[in-house]
Amino acid sequence: MPPFPSAARAALLCLAAALGGCGDGTNPAGASKPADTHGVIATAGDCVSFGVNAVKACAAAIERAVAAHEASSASYNNVQACESAIGENRCERSAAGTYRARLSAFMVTIGAKSARAEPLYPVKDGGIGFQTAGNSKVLASDQSLAFSRLALSVAETQAARGKSGKRKQKIF
Repeated sequence: MPPFPSAARAALLCLAAALGGCGDGTNPAGASKPADTHGVIATAGDCVSFGVNAVKACAAAIERAVAAHEASSASYNNVQACESAIGENRCERSAAGTYRARLSAFMVTIGAKSARAEPLYPVKDGGIGFQTAGNSKVLASDQSLAFSRLALSVAETQAARGKSGKRKQKIF
């Protein structure tokens, strides 16, 4: 059998080297999986901060978070009852006409195969940031989290409004 020409032999070696890196997609023992990306955003428009490939998954996660907020938020018959429980300037009116905690932002986690979003609400006792439904604080001072510009602006506005204690008048 005649020997392979050197160009064919080189191509075969390159192919073998390339295929040697292939696997079944599982991580070998001890290897770390890619880290999830976390961030605080105010709207689905901010999803682009996670990269163009993550926009669709991020937006879908936000839709699920809004649905969870609408389904599970405590509701109050009037704004006074809501503000008594939640805090002044921290309530919104639902489509049903009741009042509930104002949805202000989302804690989004983008993983290799999934995206999650958690509703965030104004911080009850001050601070620039938000809190979860379970009252865990998500503050802008936490350097491990990235805040979109809009989310930071919302947090700062809510903190300033909370300090002044004044309700903004509606303009018709």
